[in-house]
Amino acid sequence: MHRFFSLLLSPFGSCALRAAAAVCLAGAIACSDGPTAPLNASALHPLDLSAEWTPTSPGAEHVDSAGLAAAFAQSGNVPSLTSVVVVRHSHLVGERYLAPGGPDSAYSLRSVTKSVMSLLVGIAIHEGHVPGTTTTLATYFEPPLPVLDPTKRSISIQDLLTMTSGFQWDEEDSVALYDEWVTSPNEITFLTNRPLVCAPGQCWNYNSAAVHLLSVILSRAIPVGTAAYANDVLFKPLGIHSAHWEVFGDGYPNGGAGLYLRPRDMAKIGALVLQRGMSGQTTVVPASWIGQSTGMLWQTNADEVLEPTGQLGYGDLWWVGHTGSHRLVLAWGYGGQFIWIVPDLDLVVVTTAAWQNLGNAAPFFDANDIAIFIANQIMPAVHPD
Repeated sequence: MHRFFSLLLSPFGSCALRAAAAVCLAGAIACSDGPTAPLNASALHPLDLSAEWTPTSPGAEHVDSAGLAAAFAQSGNVPSLTSVVVVRHSHLVGERYLAPGGPDSAYSLRSVTKSVMSLLVGIAIHEGHVPGTTTTLATYFEPPLPVLDPTKRSISIQDLLTMTSGFQWDEEDSVALYDEWVTSPNEITFLTNRPLVCAPGQCWNYNSAAVHLLSVILSRAIPVGTAAYANDVLFKPLGIHSAHWEVFGDGYPNGGAGLYLRPRDMAKIGALVLQRGMSGQTTVVPASWIGQSTGMLWQTNADEVLEPTGQLGYGDLWWVGHTGSHRLVLAWGYGGQFIWIVPDLDLVVVTTAAWQNLGNAAPFFDANDIAIFIANQIMPAVHPD
């Protein structure tokens, strides 16, 4: 049974309310405001993220140099880990790259792509390209896209953002369905031909193919298409110049798992979230969208329970929860690609990991080992402000 959350907890400790139609089910949910915690230093004084990172000594940002060095020394023992980048107060305080690759190598983000898609949707709504999260597939599914029945046409952008589209799908127990989807002759039809097993907006079920529809929507709504739009409104303002996408045969970039970035660029995405969408004095993503999308909306039934976090909740394509007493916001990709954001520590930890040719269970266990490494090795080196 899926349990709906009435409070949307922002990564900075405050509670925000969505429109009643998007939040309350049949009047059964009670919504209230909560206390507001102080903003972290990065939100109060956002740095310009458009320049390349300039490494800063850990001590200058209240990170224990010896502790961080010890963590990096242990990183080679973490299965599948290929890189780790640590940013404190929006300053790069450490990084390590394990063969193959280095600072200038772009890595496959896998499902971290979804969290980037969430940012893009927020920008597109703010700029007026998309009317809002209640907008449905009916607005965009005209020929040559498949003809949908009325219920499928009623699936909203909000349903896609929250993994509640209702399609029959199993991506947690095996990679087989995902692989079948990405190798199918038409990825959109492969999904939309599947039955609905739950009314849109009612049940949480992890589904990369449904999230990909957001890339289709952006490409339909914005003439330049998803990839060029991402470059214009998100990547260029953050000084990200090496992004590229897996593109399907119909020309749509894979919005579920197709983005490639450098680990340093992944860290800029994390810093942008900590800075509430600001790069210096420039608004890249509206602060309201950052708060909304990284708030807990659903308590998931995901099988993957990371040891340092326990069961995680889900916002708008961001995982949310706690590790110890620290609130946590995660972009989590297959095998251990992480943007690990700890707002009260003003901390971003990025990892990439080898993910190809692994068995069904290995990617989760590798991700769990990486999560343990971050929680038990990296975080203890960070002194509270």
